[in-house]
Amino acid sequence: MVRQTIYIPKYDWDVVVFYESDYRDAPAILKEMDEIGVDEYTFIRARANLRKGKEDTGLTFTNAKERTSVIVLSATSSKAEFANTWFHEVFHCAVHIAQACGLDYEGEAIAYVGGELARDMQPVAARLMCPTCK
Repeated sequence: MVRQTIYIPKYDWDVVVFYESDYRDAPAILKEMDEIGVDEYTFIRARANLRKGKEDTGLTFTNAKERTSVIVLSATSSKAEFANTWFHEVFHCAVHIAQACGLDYEGEAIAYVGGELARDMQPVAARLMCPTCK
């Protein structure tokens, strides 16, 4: 598992990303979720999903009050599935940030949030999509 921390200054928002996770990583991810204060229902649901350790899945959880999100990208079966899961979870996170910050998420604002997050994730994500690329 790879862990990345991202700060988005424009929205004073922290994002913790876990890449290539599997069932063995559930305790560390759940600890992070507990630290940001996700609600009990969400925690229980996440625990069940994380313990399954399924490939090609992701999770995004947010505590808007703390302005913090956790993105989990499981191990994937292909580069295409990685890209699919990555973009899917970035979208969820962008929506959470837009909702908390009162942004219009039918226009450019949400696209910029998602784009900035994907850009900041790119150094790690690129290694997973293309280990020999620079």
